[in-house]
Amino acid sequence: MTVITPEKQELPKGAFRMTYEEQLAAVPKVFRAYWKKLAEKNGYYNNTFILTWADGLENELVLDAGCGQDSTLSRREKPLRRIAGLDPLRKDLQVNRSLRHKTQGVLEELPFADETFAAIHCDSVFEHITDPARVVGEFYRVLKPGGRALINTNSVFNPFMFPNKFLSVRQREWLKKKMRIASEGTYPAPYRINTRRRLVRYLTQAGFRDIRIYRWGVPNLYRPRWFLVLQLLMELLAETPLFCGLKHRLMATCRK
Repeated sequence: MTVITPEKQELPKGAFRMTYEEQLAAVPKVFRAYWKKLAEKNGYYNNTFILTWADGLENELVLDAGCGQDSTLSRREKPLRRIAGLDPLRKDLQVNRSLRHKTQGVLEELPFADETFAAIHCDSVFEHITDPARVVGEFYRVLKPGGRALINTNSVFNPFMFPNKFLSVRQREWLKKKMRIASEGTYPAPYRINTRRRLVRYLTQAGFRDIRIYRWGVPNLYRPRWFLVLQLLMELLAETPLFCGLKHRLMATCRK
């Protein structure tokens, strides 16, 4: 299994595209030791954890739901031979060279038969869905008995994610331009399922079991510096059990 070192880590889709060295140089010295811990945890969950989660699926049919322009699962040293990517945007599927099998479609109505897949991986998509019960129900329908799912998304309680729930796409594009943020695109983000309680409730109601929730965070904007400091202070606050919901990222794993 490939372990992603801090130098190779990538931020979540849509985050500020900077190298590890560029990010570290932007962090005030007093925060650098703490930032390194955040970056290591981010690299672990966004890469090593996901790649390890897929162990045993090398010859199984796996769905990358909302695969976009790239797939984390394609980075495995021991490749998954039967990954099917699904995305509503044809242009993103055309750009995606990491997957051989790709289908255009939406999560609310998966174009697959019942009990088709051994696993479903879904990264940075659930913040965009408007009917979480239907999406989770579709995941359950197309999974084989005992199949596993991994959902990686943003937390709506994070103060820097929360405004996306109310800003229009045009307003968010303007902000990205002003703050020089590079991402795959800007899409509506109603955040209908993006809390721990809602994730657990919807997954349980669909029939899933062995539900586990993970939280972590790393600053996603590095300028202006005062804004970066504000994010780091918030991450420190989010280390406490009472405010852990402030963490940027929220992940769920479960089984059918």
